[in-house]
Amino acid sequence: MIIISDNSALSALAEINLLSLLPTLFGEVSITESVHRECQDCGAPEALRLWIASAPAWIHIAADPALLLPETANLGAGEASAISLAWEHRQDCLLILDEKRGRRVAAALGLPKTGVLAILADAANQGLVDFEEVVERLAAVGFHMSESVISQVRARLR
Repeated sequence: MIIISDNSALSALAEINLLSLLPTLFGEVSITESVHRECQDCGAPEALRLWIASAPAWIHIAADPALLLPETANLGAGEASAISLAWEHRQDCLLILDEKRGRRVAAALGLPKTGVLAILADAANQGLVDFEEVVERLAAVGFHMSESVISQVRARLR
């Protein structure tokens, strides 16, 4: 299975110092060249810029798809490329993204997807993190999450 991440998930996990969960839960994670550029952008969180400057071996930087899906026209370059790459691998992929518009497009395309909160719930179920504590840390860095989504994800906890 190919795991493809958008920038938003990487940014959130970098800000709470939990990018190390990704290889633990998924092994290799792919990002597109556009996502890679977004991670390096001066507007990206410093923790993410420092991390991507010496990206670990478990990050695979894939070429942007030659053609982006028309459904992604109103999305940012990173989201559009990640969704389009996931479409190319739709039979065996998982897309990690959190922004509403991108999630709606991915859902309309029938792409399997997950987000930061679900990743943290999976990690909590494996005893790797305390879910409530990491949700507080996410809130402290300004990660947007609704109470209804947090409640839905809490229901996944054992």
